[in-house]
Amino acid sequence: MRRISFDMVPDPTLRRYLGSVWNWVAMVAAVTMTAVTWPNLAMSNPMPAYLLPLFAVAASVPMALIFAGPVAVRTGWAMVVITASVASLVPHPDTDFPMPIPMFLVLIAMTVAALITQPLVRLPLVAAITAGSFAIGVGPGAKLGWIFALVVATIGVAFIRYRLSSQKQIEEQAIETETAQAREAVLAERTRIARELHDVVAHRMSMVVVMSQTAKYRLAAAEEPETVGPATEAEFTAIADAARQSLDEVRQLLGVLRPADSPSTRPVQGVGDLPDLITQVRAAGVTVEYADRVAEWGEPGAAGAAVYRIVQESLTNAARHAPGSSIVVRMVDGDGAAVVSIVNGPPADPNHVSQPGGGHGLIGMAERASAVGGGLTSQSTADGGFAVTATIPLRRR
Repeated sequence: MRRISFDMVPDPTLRRYLGSVWNWVAMVAAVTMTAVTWPNLAMSNPMPAYLLPLFAVAASVPMALIFAGPVAVRTGWAMVVITASVASLVPHPDTDFPMPIPMFLVLIAMTVAALITQPLVRLPLVAAITAGSFAIGVGPGAKLGWIFALVVATIGVAFIRYRLSSQKQIEEQAIETETAQAREAVLAERTRIARELHDVVAHRMSMVVVMSQTAKYRLAAAEEPETVGPATEAEFTAIADAARQSLDEVRQLLGVLRPADSPSTRPVQGVGDLPDLITQVRAAGVTVEYADRVAEWGEPGAAGAAVYRIVQESLTNAARHAPGSSIVVRMVDGDGAAVVSIVNGPPADPNHVSQPGGGHGLIGMAERASAVGGGLTSQSTADGGFAVTATIPLRRR
């Protein structure tokens, strides 16, 4: 048990000091050394009697600070160096060791504490000042030996502390690296979720909008035409408005989930699912011409998923921004790659105003193409339509 409760002490610094058992041990040592130093000083150093208790206290009380932290140790060490050096200037004529032995022992203890607690750059200064005190207070026969021992001890302590500090820094850097990698993994997963959310949910909701807007025309063009009344038309309009609002909320969510541009290549659906996708889009009243002239798609995986998502996103954009237009989807062989083009004409209604988008669709398509080593271009056509062309490298079997 190393902590003692002193909640009744108002000063927090004193409360922390008194709460450590080691500080109590240091205080007992300080009192003991004071009791030993006082009479020893009277025998070894001829000085006025009224100065004896002052020197004894000044040289021994710093022992109470040996476990109190770097600042307290530095202060106590300085007090001991000054007191012991001054006392050594007035030695007894018959002594070969000017510094009183109790003071010398306290000086060694405080010097070791200073070497352990002070910054590495200050250790040479601590050793130099202590060596000067040894030069004053240690006898001629032992002077060089003690100074040499001090230098060796300083070098040894500095080396050990440097090694421990280096290992600690390496461990901290390793923890920081692991934390950064974990953060990047989280961001990458959030980006993947955002892309999948946009590709799946936005596509479905866009189809709901298109079907709601074109339902009255498809009912009127049926084999047995049906007249859509104002109430039914208003209901279809309300469905379309609700779907658009949901799309806007999805885009706001994407702004939170896409903190970094980190492409994901996890396949969800592939080229084999494109016919079903085209069928769904045609069921919504959109004219789509589809042709797959790629001789061999090779191994299924990320490339197929990228093609599927690019076609899906392009169809969704065409249905939203150019309702009533025809769409041509073609896939042909390139130089070791599949060239996928999705081209739509202008909207059937020349007065149609396209709803603004969040811009994540084109970004996601470019990311998917880049993730598999391909590229993507998108541009408006001369007749007012839009064209998306993606080059997707293939891994042949």
